[in-house]
Amino acid sequence: MVKIDGTKVRAIREQKGLTQLYVATVVEVTTDTVSRWENKRYPTIKKENGLRLAEALEVELSEILDAAAGVASTENDASESADQTHPSQDGNSAEGIFATDPWYHRPGHLSIFVVIAALVGGVWAALHYLSPEASISETTVTRVVSPHFIPGKPLPVFLKIANPSPEAVSIILKEEVPDDSTFTAAFPSSSGIIAGTVKWLTKVTGSELFYYTITTDPSFNGTLSFAGSVRGSNGSQPAEILGDVSTRTSLHHWADIDGDNRISDEEILRVYDLVANETPSALDLDLLEEMWLGEGYQWQPEQRQFSILP
Repeated sequence: MVKIDGTKVRAIREQKGLTQLYVATVVEVTTDTVSRWENKRYPTIKKENGLRLAEALEVELSEILDAAAGVASTENDASESADQTHPSQDGNSAEGIFATDPWYHRPGHLSIFVVIAALVGGVWAALHYLSPEASISETTVTRVVSPHFIPGKPLPVFLKIANPSPEAVSIILKEEVPDDSTFTAAFPSSSGIIAGTVKWLTKVTGSELFYYTITTDPSFNGTLSFAGSVRGSNGSQPAEILGDVSTRTSLHHWADIDGDNRISDEEILRVYDLVANETPSALDLDLLEEMWLGEGYQWQPEQRQFSILP
């Protein structure tokens, strides 16, 4: 057990622009519990929850501990669990109640107890193995980004989410904005961007597509690197996002994968397969269709625009 300083927890959360819902989802508790922690109604919590709380706040555990208390005794376990069993207040402890003629020694009660235990165990197993949370570990996220981009122009980064469960599952998705780039938009809208990391707290069903756009200074010349993670609500550790991890500057449109200065049938179909029925304005699909209908295109650095060959 550890004793936390609720005032520090609240101050750090508000400083980083995090909601109690976000913190509660990461720690896997209710928002009511987070509120009680911050109001010092539950100052002593399990060390496991303390570590998760520190992770949600993106700080070390030592930064949220009560400096005067440090590690607390297990005698305070009840401060975190409101439904923990206590001895009765009239002086009759559990031992005293069962000291004479325990109910489970009476004829016929043992078999009833066994049946009840079996039923409870069956219900727990069904909830554990058949619930949506049980399959979150199988949910994967794959990043799709063009191998090249034009500096100063919006570059979309696609995140393909695959959830094999037929039920909706809760996830926290994080993407670090690459160095030397600026975040410009997200679809669907993100929960926020904190310390250079775009975050979504949402539920997903089946296969879904998220994306965000970034830009660089027009004078930038080099490579951008990507990193991110996804975490579910079953207590599993964050999983790394799969797929593409870098892109480099060039004079080719991001949809022109082979860099031959034309948008082929395969390339425009690839984009439409990604965006499905959505038509995010940040992708400028009208321009992309014009480039596909033409014989090719050229990037004009001086005018900073594309010229389409008829």
